[in-house]
Amino acid sequence: MASLPPRFSSLRNRFLAALALVVGVAALVLALIARYQITPILLEDESRYASGELDRIERALDNERDHLQSLVEDWAWWDDTYAFVSGTRPEYVDSNLYAGTLETLGVELMAFFAADGSPYWTAGIDRQGAFWSCAGQPDTCGGSRELTDLIRTLTAGELEARTHSWLLANDSPALIALSPILKSQDDSPANGWLAMVLPLSEPLIAQLRETTGIDLSLDGQPVEGSMADDRLQRLSPTRMRVIRDLAALPGGQALRLEAILPRQRYQASLETFRFALIWTAAVLAVTLVVVLLLLERMILRPLRDFARFTQQLSRHEHDQQTPDALIGRKDEIGILARAFQHLRQRQRHQHDLLLEMSQHDALTGLANRRLLDEHLAAALARAAQGEHGVTLMMVDIDHFKAYNDHFGHPAGDACLRTIAETMCQHFNRAGQLVARTGGEEFTVVLPGAPPAAGPRMAESLRAAIEHLAIPHPHSRVTISIGVSQLGPRQQRTAESLIAGADTALYAAKRAGRNRVRVESALHWV
Repeated sequence: MASLPPRFSSLRNRFLAALALVVGVAALVLALIARYQITPILLEDESRYASGELDRIERALDNERDHLQSLVEDWAWWDDTYAFVSGTRPEYVDSNLYAGTLETLGVELMAFFAADGSPYWTAGIDRQGAFWSCAGQPDTCGGSRELTDLIRTLTAGELEARTHSWLLANDSPALIALSPILKSQDDSPANGWLAMVLPLSEPLIAQLRETTGIDLSLDGQPVEGSMADDRLQRLSPTRMRVIRDLAALPGGQALRLEAILPRQRYQASLETFRFALIWTAAVLAVTLVVVLLLLERMILRPLRDFARFTQQLSRHEHDQQTPDALIGRKDEIGILARAFQHLRQRQRHQHDLLLEMSQHDALTGLANRRLLDEHLAAALARAAQGEHGVTLMMVDIDHFKAYNDHFGHPAGDACLRTIAETMCQHFNRAGQLVARTGGEEFTVVLPGAPPAAGPRMAESLRAAIEHLAIPHPHSRVTISIGVSQLGPRQQRTAESLIAGADTALYAAKRAGRNRVRVESALHWV
């Protein structure tokens, strides 16, 4: 007897389990997307942001470089400077090259070079803040000749006669600007070079920090080979360090630019994504709850009522009526309930008919015409879909009326029972059916019989009946048989098959009785 399904087998619980699995998979997919799609995109954006901040610092350095180039051009393209290097303005030193000048300009060294590249005059401020100034190399007056030697090396090369600038990466990072000494009004050739060195001191770096709003530092570092790409180090969820090497003098050195940046851009984007994810999950959860409530109200609860009703029927509570709430629905469940009700009514009707009528002939025990019709219809339906055909035999006892008239009805009944028993012995396989369809008429249905077997079995039955040697006024009792057949996957009505066998039966009678005839219109496909 059917019963309600176990807890896990119920439709609702299986749906909830499947939904939970789908939600879990969706959550896993979202986590994987966040881990392998969103996070790399945010980190890449953070890297671009860090590179952009370094570019901004470089632009601030370029501004200082441009300012230094403007200063050196103003002095180098001054006619008094041109005359000074030419040796015609000895008062130039006292008038212009003193400590206040360098402090005002913010430089630590001014070096004048003659046209042949030799140091003409140098003035500077040492690391202790002392001013020095002298002709020729600075070591003659307390200065260091390291910078002047480096600048002299630059001027000794094939340097284009225009203003140049470089970064200097030694113990004290600095900016160097170099410009040819020219007259301001004519096209006279350059009369040497003027170099200025601006130290990248802590006050200047502090000014850069204030200008850019970035915690930065500059430091000279040795390099081997080509410059390395930008390096990003994430120190914590809120801070990161980014490093870039800038080309600088002398060779084999680089000016390392290092900045500590906040990660608020990344954190803000991550928080935005998380916020959107949380809201999406919340909306999805609310949607799922609403869907579950609607599913419970519109589908699951009516189905449970329907299942409970069918269980009551299985407990032989046949007087139960299909609930009006199910019958009155306008949806698929209502259609199912009404169809079920129709099936119940049809079943009850068929049951009443079967109680009223027997399926078998009372005299012979064979199937009656009703059972024959049902069996034949089922056999034809299977033949239309399968690989085997159907053979139908119409059997008639020859001159049975004369037998009855001569021996009486009791003997006739005995003859019918004997012939019926013989037919049952011949056709006793599963699916085969022998029916009494008239006073002395019988019908045999042989599903799945090969085409050649039908006539052969009919002949075997004819011979068996003749072999019984039942006495008859004319000699002995014999039968005539008409055979019709249906090939596999053919379409043919039961009436047509019976009519074909009946036609063949009359052909056998016209041919003299006690013989078998096969319907001539059969075509196997």
